[in-house]
Amino acid sequence: MFKVLLSILCLLLPLIAKAEPLEITIYAFRTSSDLAYKTYSYDVIEPEEIKTLPSVNMVQSGPDGQMSSIFLRGTNSNHTLITLNGIAIKDHSTPGGSDDLSQHSFLGVDRIEVIKGPMGSTYGPNSIGGTINMITNANDENSVSISHGSNNTNTQVLKFGKVINNTLVDFRIENETSDGISVVDGDEKDSLKNRNYILQTESFLGNGLVLKSNIIETNNHTNLDKSSDYTDYTADWQFNNYYLSLQDKDTEVTLNHTKHDRVYDDKGTKDIYKNDTTILLGKHSISVDNKTHTIGSEYETSNIEFDTNISGYVSNVDKTRNNTGYFYNLDQTHESGVQSHIGFRYDTPNTFDDQLTYRIGAENNGVRLSYSTGFKAPTVYEMFGQNNYGFVGNSELIPEESKTVELGYKKGLYNFAVYKTEIDNLLKYSSNTYVNDTKTSNIKGFEFDYTGTWFQNKYSYNISEDGDGHVLLRRPKVINNTKLFYNEYSVNVNYYGKHKDIDASTYATKNMSAITTVDLQYNKDINSFKVFANLNNVFDEDYEKPDGYNQLGRNFEIGFKKTF
Repeated sequence: MFKVLLSILCLLLPLIAKAEPLEITIYAFRTSSDLAYKTYSYDVIEPEEIKTLPSVNMVQSGPDGQMSSIFLRGTNSNHTLITLNGIAIKDHSTPGGSDDLSQHSFLGVDRIEVIKGPMGSTYGPNSIGGTINMITNANDENSVSISHGSNNTNTQVLKFGKVINNTLVDFRIENETSDGISVVDGDEKDSLKNRNYILQTESFLGNGLVLKSNIIETNNHTNLDKSSDYTDYTADWQFNNYYLSLQDKDTEVTLNHTKHDRVYDDKGTKDIYKNDTTILLGKHSISVDNKTHTIGSEYETSNIEFDTNISGYVSNVDKTRNNTGYFYNLDQTHESGVQSHIGFRYDTPNTFDDQLTYRIGAENNGVRLSYSTGFKAPTVYEMFGQNNYGFVGNSELIPEESKTVELGYKKGLYNFAVYKTEIDNLLKYSSNTYVNDTKTSNIKGFEFDYTGTWFQNKYSYNISEDGDGHVLLRRPKVINNTKLFYNEYSVNVNYYGKHKDIDASTYATKNMSAITTVDLQYNKDINSFKVFANLNNVFDEDYEKPDGYNQLGRNFEIGFKKTF
């Protein structure tokens, strides 16, 4: 795939050389109009804010390097779609369909767009809870960043940027190491060693036409524990992404190839998970008389395989999955001032029946109302897998389906939303296979944000229940993040409310206490230097999240960035 992208770039070099002077434009992803954003709830945040955003609820089994799950708006951990520049980068080799955002490096990621609620009409499968879109952005800065922190944590980042003719080239390399802590109580520290690269280009061809590309390689090596302190158990995860996109404000043609390669090694016995996915996306928008029509198609093919053997658990899958999605969006500004959105998408997967999702939304004077549907595809393991304990996949599974209604208000510094989601056909394990539940899971809640210059607060209240009315695990009713700013200083107060979890020893359901942590930050720009310091968990709270997995106590980080 790298050779294909390189060949296409070479073919386009003559066009690049004749291009007009450099111009930079930012385009919305997948939407027919920038005004479409008014009809749904979203946050645009810095990458480091993702772990404290209340509606996201990121649960990580230990500090950096350990596995994580996301419960966006109280939905299941496999109901959130992760995208890169609007293109899904899902790891289809995970047996349950959950993606691990914490393993992705944010090197080169300029900002993260968190879209709340189903976006099946735009992105297709697996966005019942919402979509987390990482947006990369090339620039011509040259810099070096170095930091040091607790547990001998060290990070170095080198960045080179240059404009050559009408092409912007941006290359970055990141190295991160840490001695870590013992994730479960023990003597062995669970260390990490990460090396990440990204090469981005943007060629401005004139008349608003831009050719964008990126090549990303992420290599993570982490020591793991089991239910007790355990030696010689490691995880190696490699992620590669090759992206080539020709676009202007109305048209986009994008080719993207994603590769996940995970190896878990238990004293020489290995579990191996591999996924290669190629996506071809094309879309075009036409604006006529306050109406913007967008029509597009997306083809995705994935080669999925894994082979597990650790602890005597033998399981395997080798399957190819294809899907073609066709989508249409209409955004209209009415004479009354109402902004309306209508969108639908029709998916034609090869392993289950065709799916239709849609979304209807309207906004006026800051008030927004929407109704949207989504679906989560059963994984190839759930449909076709097998193991040595008698499990056999169920090829007759149908997708989990959701319906969400939302009422919101956004004006000035305030943003409020109340929502309700119903999910049907949830998968459950029964009689050595997976089946679709006939009962409906109900999720409801509200969010309130205030974003001032010296004070910011994000609040989330959520009730998540299964079809029998039982509260779902690891989903507190209340999560809140408060930020205070004073000159170069800031204070973060993070509240994570009472919730239910699984006891790591007995596997029984248990009640977990609320957690409040306080973080201090300092950032100072001195000419071409930026100096920063963080003191996290100031009061040294001792807590596990989830149960059985230690989190960092009081810890610090200091560093600087020098721009050339």
